[in-house]
Amino acid sequence: MSIIKLAFAITLSAVPVILSFVEPAAAQRRLRTNTYSQTGSDQQNALAQFNLVNTARDGSEITDSASDLRVGLFLGAIQDYISGNGEVCINGGNLGFQPNCPASSINTGRYVLDANGFLIFNPDRPFVPNTIPFDADLRAEFIQDDEFISYSIVRPGQTEPVLNYRLYFASFGFDHNQAVNNLSYIQEENILGRASRTFTSSDGSIELIGGDVLIQNRFERDIPNAVPEPSATLGALAAVSIGLLFKLKKKQV
Repeated sequence: MSIIKLAFAITLSAVPVILSFVEPAAAQRRLRTNTYSQTGSDQQNALAQFNLVNTARDGSEITDSASDLRVGLFLGAIQDYISGNGEVCINGGNLGFQPNCPASSINTGRYVLDANGFLIFNPDRPFVPNTIPFDADLRAEFIQDDEFISYSIVRPGQTEPVLNYRLYFASFGFDHNQAVNNLSYIQEENILGRASRTFTSSDGSIELIGGDVLIQNRFERDIPNAVPEPSATLGALAAVSIGLLFKLKKKQV
């Protein structure tokens, strides 16, 4: 066998090996988003909205970055947090002070929800933002002595949380480890929607305050992973092979 044929044979045999390490270009994963509205103590006016996501702005997956198993830290998991004001539809409101809100036929709770269980705003008083949206981190901490989980929304570079929540997980049957360290679990179980808003007073004591964090929307969509294109890999391999063949041929002349 000539040197050129040998080099060509080696190149062909290397292709399957190289391709075995290349993922398909169409590889995808799921972007999950829960959209929440936070009501005030009157449980009628929404004061803030935000998205809880499992994917960072750069497309990477958001995972727990805390080393302590009792703490969960999800950097960038809160996106588009914005303050504002709007009025949610209250059951029975359509009979009086909210004439343009729909009547509720699927639930008997305080709020009017659509068929998917999502919050409905009063069309006469929709949510109107009054600040610029920002992204933040979600922090969770298991407080073993009191058997609850503390959740905080914290802006990067700041120490004071934007919002604080407390969840007494035993009453809901949640796995407290998953509810602290697993962002997908927090989303799927709508854990923030079961938590109570808290306030830390000047003496350090924590008080429960009125208001609910209500899920307004939930959606998923596929997003492509940043993986190498097989065609690019083959192109580079072909270029190397051609160069090698010309070099060997030149030596034979």
